[in-house]
Amino acid sequence: LRIGWVGAQQHRGDQELIRDVIEHFADAVDWVFMGMCIDDLKPFVKEVHPFVSIAEYPAKMAELGLDIAIAPLEDNAFNRCKSNLRLLEYGALGWPVVCSDVYPYRTDDPPVLRCNTTSEWIEAIQQLIDNSTLRHELAQRLHDWVKSRYRLKNWLPAWAEALKR
Repeated sequence: LRIGWVGAQQHRGDQELIRDVIEHFADAVDWVFMGMCIDDLKPFVKEVHPFVSIAEYPAKMAELGLDIAIAPLEDNAFNRCKSNLRLLEYGALGWPVVCSDVYPYRTDDPPVLRCNTTSEWIEAIQQLIDNSTLRHELAQRLHDWVKSRYRLKNWLPAWAEALKR
């Protein structure tokens, strides 16, 4: 299976959170990273894809062909102010997600597996590795969640009404 992460340079701490998880599964899955990959993880990651322009970003992300996506996020003041954008991106692509149990990833109660400890991360990922039905079900539920709550066309009447005021 292909399990992956997408992110930028400011995610060193997020990657350090899951170092032991990446190493634990290194011989069982193909780890795929796009963007940053700290040196400590490189021996365990099969593919590291470079940053791309925003114009190329959606297509490049889709080309990763992940079976499972991860979204580790340190619990700090800066990250608590972030959005759930990464879950929206992963969900739009139809990937099941294992993520940190932090505020941005609780917004609107997305159908993801949330973790706090290394053992919880390992258990959640192993559960998805072992159960393809669950993996596909969570992927579909997250995809449907994104479509029903975050597509602009769903909110056009509200925006039109607000603009009239």
